[in-house]
Amino acid sequence: MWNLEKQNRKILSSNANIYSAYFIHDRNAFLWQDLSNEVYIQTVNGEIIEHFSHFPTYGHVIDSSLNHYIASDSEWNLFHDHGENIQPIKQDGNSPSFLGSGKLMHLTLSEENETFLSAGSSGDEEFDPAEQPAIVENQLFSYYGGVVLWDIETLRPIANLSGNNSKVDATISPDGKWVVSGDESTIGLFWNTDTPTKSNRMASYYSGVFLEDAPYDLDDPRKFDRSRLIPTPKAEKPDRWGNSELTTTTTVAVAFINDSKEFLRFGIYKHWIALFEAGNPWPQKYFDLGTDPHPSTFSYLRSQSIATSPQAHVLVTGHVNDGGITVYRYDPDERTLTKEWVAK
Repeated sequence: MWNLEKQNRKILSSNANIYSAYFIHDRNAFLWQDLSNEVYIQTVNGEIIEHFSHFPTYGHVIDSSLNHYIASDSEWNLFHDHGENIQPIKQDGNSPSFLGSGKLMHLTLSEENETFLSAGSSGDEEFDPAEQPAIVENQLFSYYGGVVLWDIETLRPIANLSGNNSKVDATISPDGKWVVSGDESTIGLFWNTDTPTKSNRMASYYSGVFLEDAPYDLDDPRKFDRSRLIPTPKAEKPDRWGNSELTTTTTVAVAFINDSKEFLRFGIYKHWIALFEAGNPWPQKYFDLGTDPHPSTFSYLRSQSIATSPQAHVLVTGHVNDGGITVYRYDPDERTLTKEWVAK
C-alpha cells in the first residue's frame, strides 16, 4: 500500500492475487484476494471488515454499502455476491475470455446512477438485451464480451454499447451520466446513459471525426471532420521506422480524472496521453507522462496498473520495467498534469 501524501509504502501481503486490488468509493477500505482464494475487505489501517472464500477473481468491484460485490472469473463470467448467496449475472459462453483476449474484463461502478459497466473484447455485435439472455447454457461465444451497461439492483443488462472492435477498455463517469471507450482498432466512442442506444465518435488525433453517414469513400478526406483538431506532439527525431508521432488512438485504457466530465485516453506503448471531455469528440490537450520511467502502457494485461482518483484529481501509473508507481496531479482550472512522485 502506497501513502501518496507521506510518499512511503508498506507490504500488506506477499501472497496476493495480482488482479484483485480495488479501492472502494468513499471509504478508506479496499478489496484484495490471496492465492488461497480468500477475499478481504480491509481498511487502510489494517482492520479486516469482512473476508470470504471465492473463486480466483480476474477483477472485482464492490459498492460503498458492501451489498453489491461483483467478480469476474477467467472466462469473463460475472457473479454477484459470494458463498451460498452467489448469483450469476453473465454466463453465456467461454469466448471471449481472459486467456483468449489477453486482458481483463474492466468493471466500473456508478453508485449515483445505480449502474455498473463491463468491457472486454468486442466484435461489434449488435443485439437487444431484452431478447438476448445473459445466462445461456452450452453456448461457446458470449454476446456480452464488449461494452455493456448493467443495472446494479436488478443485475440485468440495460444496454449493449456496440461499435468497438477487438480489445476494448471503457469506463463510466462517477456521476453515471457518461460512458467512454477506446479500443485496439483505434475507435473511440462515448454514450450518454440517458440515451444508451445512441453512440458518438471520438476524434482520431490525426484524421478527426469519422462521418459515418457522409457519402464518400474511406480514402476521401471529406469522410472526416478535422475542423477542431489540435496539434499533436512530435518527436525531435523520427524513430528507426521513420515515425515521429508520439500519440496513438489505439487505446489501452481510459480513466476519468475529474468528477465532472474530463477523462484521459492512454495509447498502447505511448507515454503521451490525451485529455477529453465526455460529450465532446475533440481532444482538448496532450500530456507527456515521461519515459523515466515509462508508464505501464505496453500491455493490455497491465491496464489495471493505470488508475485515477477523480475526486483528488490524481493519476497513478505502474512502470514498464519495475514494480514502482508514478503519481501525477491534475489541475482542472489550469488543465495541467504535474508529476509529483516516482517510487521504485
